[in-house]
Order: sequence, then structure tokens, then C-alpha cells
Amino acid sequence: MLVANEQQRAVEELRLSSSSFPSFLYADRYFATKEAEQIELKLRERDRRGEVDLKRLSAVEQELLDEQKNFAVLVLQLEKAQQIGAQETKEKERVQITLEMQKKQLCERDEEVNQLKPHIQAQEEHASRLQVSLDEEHKRIVALQTSKVADAEEKQGLLFEILKLKDEKRKLTTEKQEVEEERAAIARKVGGDKESLEDLEGRLVQAIYRWEEEQRVRRKMERQVEAISRQLLEMEKERCHYSSVLRQSPTRELAPKESLSYVLALKDKEIQELSRQLQVALDDQVSLQSDISRYEASLSFASAEKDALLAQQADMQSEVLSLSSQIEEHVGAIAALHKQLQGANTEIEMLKSRIIDFEDELDRQAKKKAEDEKARKIKQCLTPQCDAPRYLVGASGYCKECEERSGRAPSVSDAKKLRHRRHRSWDDASIGGVGVRKAVKNIPIMKLVRVLTGGENEDTRVESADQQKLLEALKQLTSLLKSDDSLKDDLPECLVIKSVLALMHQHRNILVLQLECCRCLSVVVFNHDRNRLIVVAEGGVDPVVAAMKLFQLEPKMQEASCVLLTNLAHNCETNRKRILDGGGIDAVLQAMQTFPENPGVQKRSCWALLTLAGSDLLCDSIAMRGGLGAIIAAMLNCPADDHVQYYGSWALVNLLSGTERLQAFARREGVREVAEAAHACFPEHEGIQEKTLEILRLLG
Repeated sequence: MLVANEQQRAVEELRLSSSSFPSFLYADRYFATKEAEQIELKLRERDRRGEVDLKRLSAVEQELLDEQKNFAVLVLQLEKAQQIGAQETKEKERVQITLEMQKKQLCERDEEVNQLKPHIQAQEEHASRLQVSLDEEHKRIVALQTSKVADAEEKQGLLFEILKLKDEKRKLTTEKQEVEEERAAIARKVGGDKESLEDLEGRLVQAIYRWEEEQRVRRKMERQVEAISRQLLEMEKERCHYSSVLRQSPTRELAPKESLSYVLALKDKEIQELSRQLQVALDDQVSLQSDISRYEASLSFASAEKDALLAQQADMQSEVLSLSSQIEEHVGAIAALHKQLQGANTEIEMLKSRIIDFEDELDRQAKKKAEDEKARKIKQCLTPQCDAPRYLVGASGYCKECEERSGRAPSVSDAKKLRHRRHRSWDDASIGGVGVRKAVKNIPIMKLVRVLTGGENEDTRVESADQQKLLEALKQLTSLLKSDDSLKDDLPECLVIKSVLALMHQHRNILVLQLECCRCLSVVVFNHDRNRLIVVAEGGVDPVVAAMKLFQLEPKMQEASCVLLTNLAHNCETNRKRILDGGGIDAVLQAMQTFPENPGVQKRSCWALLTLAGSDLLCDSIAMRGGLGAIIAAMLNCPADDHVQYYGSWALVNLLSGTERLQAFARREGVREVAEAAHACFPEHEGIQEKTLEILRLLG
């Protein structure tokens, strides 16, 4: 070192002439000053390196403390997982014992059912035989009723005939009374004996009630009226006018005596015929009454037998119903036991899948930890494409450039350490911000930024006029960015992102401002990777998630937030992980659950999920939080909306493209049926057809 200084001094002495300095003393002073400056520069460099080494040492200590904390957390998680595994094993054993007992009970009930089946079959056969006999008796009863009806009709005809005979009898009685009156008149005219008239009257009265004495009375009257044949002949002549029988008789005008005997003979014959017919009718009536009584007796016997059969049939039916109810109860109990068995099997499968997931997560964390430890030992950057030298690799295992690019440096409260540990803010005015802000094209944007940042130091309460100004400024900014995409390049330097995020933090309870801020940020980050990274790096995920939770019942707020999360997660794995850590996936799933039949919310939520599902880790995280079921529910609740079906199918494709475990879980959840239904309902939609066919291909 001294030799080099002497040589350098000699060179300087040769270069500088004596005319430059008044004397050699000034030259010595000059060289001494130069050497002192060099020594001071070297001391500063050594101090700077010492400070850098101290900072690196503090960073290493902080990393070591963080790793110790993480290791303690992992140990606690492992112990908890082991406890959970032991509990699940005990629960599984208990469920297996319960299942075995239920299987035994099922076997016993099956045996009872098998024992009851022959008895039930015998009862059914007996009931069928009773039914056949009952049908036969019913036919007999119907035949008896038919015959009874016929007998009743015949009896009614006989009664009509009897009534006719009674009518004729009444007419004959009337004629007989007329004849007796005429005879009495003749007897009075003749002046017969009073006793004979009384005897004749008594006999005539008896003849009314007794038809058999009529002939004797008539014979006696013939002997008495032989003397008065002339009068009888005249009477016969008079009677010929109204007696059709006498007009048609062959006697015509005979002698009175012969005519009287003939007339009396005809009357006797007629009376005998009527008596015979009456007797036959009475005999028929008696026989009919006997038949009716016999039929009634047989009918009463058949009715009694029918009642007995009906009672027996009712008993058999009640017994069959009781047996059927017992069988149904046994079948219901068996079905309930089968359902419990299936539920237990499902729970066991879920527990197994959870254990497998937990073991996979532990293996993944252990593997990652081993890789990090190995990388730290060999002092290589953990980024696969990075070839930074070893002296640039920090305590975290990444080089400074990779840390700044990915934002992996841990956050601390001190602002200076924050700037040192992670990349510097793009909104810092020292990075050419002043020149960018003074550009002509950014003048309208800067005016709007001044409106947005005008009330930062004032009270947080905003009047309606101020709200209106802020809303108008946000809307104008959104329309400007939509009309000219080139303005998005200078937004960080113009403090636009910082102003909008500060506005969201400052007025977190005002719905309209939160909604318009989300829409403005969506336009800012749309199709712009740099702005997308800056918004997330500046903490843009937290106010969005907070707005979604605060305004949970506002569908427009949920839609705008889902669109913003979609644009932030597009084509950026780092942003996806930060959205996952910030609770963005949980907020999206909560919005889908709050508005199950809102096509707008469901469409934008499915869009956000398909964008977030960019790696196996995120796919597993979405599935573990119920994202698969939420997408299926959205497609089922909005079957007529082609946008929901399209984005839902796309999200399912991204989720199922991960591990085989997710595909098995999707098969159990019914993803295949939902995809087939969407494929059948929208045959002309090319996107739905493509995505559903891809789902069916992934599910096999």
C-alpha cells in the first residue's frame, strides 16, 4: 500500500511542474491533502460496508427469529394434527363399532322379516280364498235377490188378479142383492108366507158369507116360485135387455121354468168357477208365502254368513295392514340405517381426504423448508430463473432484486426499514415524478388528483357537496383512462393510485365513493401489468375486501369488487397469493352465498375464481373454502344465464386442472351432471360447449 502511494506520488511530482507551485512545501501539502482524502474515502467505504454488514446481520437475526416462530407454529400444528388424527381415529373406531351393531340389528330384522314373510303369504292365501268364497256367496245372494224380485213381481201380479176377483165378487154380490130385492118384491106381491120369507132372508144373508148354501136356497126358491112362472118370465124378458149371457144363450125365449133353471145353472157354474179360481189363487198365495218365508230364511242365513265373512275379511285386512305397517317400519328402519351407514362412510371419506390434505400440506411445507434451507446453505437465489451471485443473496434466500420484484421481504413498522427491505414506492417524487407530472398529457389527471387529495388533512366527515366533487372527479378520471390507454403508464408517478387508495381508507363508510373507487381502480389495472403490481404492493387488496365485508348486502358493490379482484389477479401469481392472504377468496365466496340468484354477482364471482385459480396451491385453497360447491350452486341457481354457465364452466376447468384429488372430489360433488346439463341446455354456445367438454374429459 505504501509503495503504491510512493509510486503514485512520484508520478504526480513528475507530472506537475515547479511552475504550478511556488515551492516544494506547497506540493507536499497538496499531496498530503490528497492522501488524507483517499484515506477518508476508504474509511467511509469501510464504515458503509460495516453498516451493510450490520443490517444484513440484523436481517439474518430477524429471519432466524421468524424461522423459529414458524418452526414453533409448525410444531404446534403438527401436534394439533396428531391430536386431531387420534381423535378422528377414535371417532372412526366408534363409528365402526356403531356400524357393526347396526349391521347386526339389520341382520336380526332381516331374519324377522324373513320369518314373517311365510306367515304373511299364508294370510294372503287365506284372504284370497275368503275373497273367492265371499264372491261366490255374493253371487248367490244376487241370484236370490233376483229370484226374490221375480217372486215379488209374480206376487204383485197375483195380488192384481185377486183384486180383480174381489171386484168381480163385489159385482156378483151387488147383482145378488138386486135379485134378492126383486125376489122380496115378488114375495110381497105373491103374499107368501112370512116365515118362509124370514127363512129365505136368513138363508140369503147366510149365502152372502157362505157360497155353499146358495144352491140350497136357490132350489128352495125354485120350488116356491113355480107358481109364479109368468111373473118370472116377464122378469126374464126384462133381464134379457142387460144380461149378455142370457142374450147369447141358446134358450132364447123358453118356458119360464126352463129358463130359470138354465139361468140358475149358469150362475152356479160361474160361482163354482170363481170359487175354484179363488181357491187356486189362495193356494198359490199360500205356496208363494211359504216360498217367500223359505227364501227369507235362506236370505237371512246367507246374510248372517255374509256378515261373518265380512267380519272375517275385515279382521284379515286389519291384520294384513298391521303386518304391512310392520314391514314398512322395518323397511324404513333399514333405509335409515343404510342412510346412516352411507353418512358415516361419507364422513370417513371426508376425514380421510382431510388427513391426506393435511399430510400433503405438511409434506409441501417440509419440502419447501428443506429447499429454502438448502438454498440458504449454498447461498443461491430461490428463484429458478435467477443466476445472481452468492454475495447478492440475502438472509431470506432471495437476492435483493427478486425480493423487490416479488415483495417477499417481511413488513416492519419502521418506514425506513420498510423502504430498505422491499422495493421503493413508484409514487415517490424522487423517481422522476416531477417531470412526469408536468407533462402536457398528464395535466388533466393532475387536476383530478388535486381534487381527490384536497381534503386529506381535513376532517374525515365529508359533506354532500364534497362527496359530489369527489364522485365527479373519479368518474372523469375513469372516462379519461377508458378513452386513452396511454395515460395509464404515468399514473403511479402522478400519485393517482396512492390518492384513490387513500380515499378508500379515508371514506370507508361511504358506499358511493367505495363503489366508484373500485370501478376506477379496475380501469387503472386493466390490461396493465405494472399498475396491477403497484396497486397490490401499495395495499390495495385490504380496502377492497373491507368494502365487500362492510357493504355485504349491496350487489353493485360486490360486482365491482369482484371485477377489481379479477383484474388484479390476472396473469400475476404474486397478486393472487396476496389476494388469498388478504381474504379476497373468502369475500368472493361470501358474495356468492349472499346473492345466490343474482346473475351479475354470480357471473363476476365465477370470473374472479377462474382468474384466481392459477396454481395448485390456489386451486386447493379455493376448493377447501367451498369454492367448488359455490360454482355448482351458481350454475344450478342461474340455469338460463349463459354468462354464468360459461364462466362457471371455465372456473371448473381451471380448478379441475390441478390435482387428481380435486377431480375425485368434483366427481363426488356432482360436477359431471352440472356440466352435462349446461352442455345440453346451450348447444349453440361455443364457449360453453368447449368448457363443458373439457370438464367431462378431465373427469373421465
